Amino acid sequence: MATLRNAWSDWRKYLVGVFTQVFANPVIGRELRVRVRFGRAYLLQAAYLLFMIFITALAYEWAIGDLRGNPYTVQQALLGFYWTVMGTLVSLIALIAPALTANAITLERERKTMDLLLATPLTARHLLTGKLIGSFAFIALLLALTLPISAVSVLLGGVSFGDLLRAYVIIASGGLALCAIALFSSVYARNSTMAVLWSYVRVGLFLLATSVLLAIQGYYSGMAGSGGGVAWRVPAALLNPFAALLAADTQVDLVRFQVPSWIMAAALCLLFTRLLLTSAARKVGLYDKDSLSSARRQLLLLAPLHVFLTLAPLLTAGGGITTYSGEVLPILLATCATPILLLTGWIAPFGDDENRNCPNDGIFRVSKMLTDAPSGALPYLGLLWLLTVGAAYGAFFWTGAATLTSDEMWGFVNAVSLYFGGLCLLLWGVGRASSAVLKGTSLVGARALTLAVLAGIVTVPVFLHLLVFESAMESPMLSMWVFKPLFDALSMPTDEVAQLNLLYTAFVTSVLGLVAGFLTRPKASSGD
Repeated sequence: MATLRNAWSDWRKYLVGVFTQVFANPVIGRELRVRVRFGRAYLLQAAYLLFMIFITALAYEWAIGDLRGNPYTVQQALLGFYWTVMGTLVSLIALIAPALTANAITLERERKTMDLLLATPLTARHLLTGKLIGSFAFIALLLALTLPISAVSVLLGGVSFGDLLRAYVIIASGGLALCAIALFSSVYARNSTMAVLWSYVRVGLFLLATSVLLAIQGYYSGMAGSGGGVAWRVPAALLNPFAALLAADTQVDLVRFQVPSWIMAAALCLLFTRLLLTSAARKVGLYDKDSLSSARRQLLLLAPLHVFLTLAPLLTAGGGITTYSGEVLPILLATCATPILLLTGWIAPFGDDENRNCPNDGIFRVSKMLTDAPSGALPYLGLLWLLTVGAAYGAFFWTGAATLTSDEMWGFVNAVSLYFGGLCLLLWGVGRASSAVLKGTSLVGARALTLAVLAGIVTVPVFLHLLVFESAMESPMLSMWVFKPLFDALSMPTDEVAQLNLLYTAFVTSVLGLVAGFLTRPKASSGD
């Protein structure tokens, strides 16, 4: 009973904290007043509206000004007009959103007002939430201003009003995610100029990565037909605000129930935003001591959820998928394995971070897995790998695809799971070795060196192969490429030799990672 009482008390405090961050946050009122105090806000709104009106007029003349032909041609012209208007709207939001929060924290430091905030009862999460909501309110205002312009598509019959509103929800959700990325950049930047630069770089990379997922979704939509109601197969693509052009009238099919895409987009963007704010809170310095452990707990939930939501829609019956290896696994590897490998390269290194001393306290301590102690990295990564693999298997059984999977294909899935576990161990060892090379003096330098080694592992063998052997299919350089067994197995998933090569690579990378990691363990003092 005491445990249940404590758990309920923790949840009650959490819900009260969420309420106060949003509805009783003095930063929000201050930000809203500041944004409308100066004339440049009104000039921005005027320029924004004039540009939208100009593009709408051009699109009208181009697509609708001289309509002749059958009803299908007319409908396609109306749809093209809608896509032009909404595409312009999303592009403007993507350009404006990062600028609204890029210097939110750096300006506080440059104006020497951060010390005053340290003397208040505000926590880092209150400050970041207030800054974010203040910026997002301006995005919502811009969307509201353009609603009459976008409604021209409804009047002309190109789209329904319900679809237009759902598209606005997806755009607003994506704009919130972009503002959160810019705010995260502002927290870690040293000055406003670098904050703006890194904000647009990170937002550009984010849009590029999610645009690839949108292209994959477009491929599945083309297979199923272009009519309304096409199932949305790649939920992670809904983080991109440009998904509003395709997802307004779709649903994410999870076999036992369907979720409207606009609801899924809002939920994913909120979870992504919360993770970014929690990760940034630790750097602000307003006494949020549990921000790192909270961020790691969120990742333990979000990573398996992401894997499940990526696999489940792709494994549903009637989705146009004829082979798991040819259709499902490349998407899974691109959307799930890559972020986890990058996260490994971020967590594994250790070293001093500005004024924070982080000594090498060992290799494996389960009690430290939710802290920044070096000894907690390996158990945390191991648990994360187990949860993500479990989510992948859960998707097979949830959708009923497990009963349709042959023993040979199960061997392939198991080999791929172990293969990526080996890659995680290899990156963990590289991160530890990078920190040892720098003697634990710089956490930022160790992370940069780890990511540089990861980039070398990915690109150097291929570059040498192309440089020396040109168009040859095989070479010693290519045979040592750590990703070659995976590509061979994807082309021959049920081949026993391909599966054995995957398992052999998993064993070798695991051994190399463990050896590199244990060589960097702290030496026992002579007094022990």
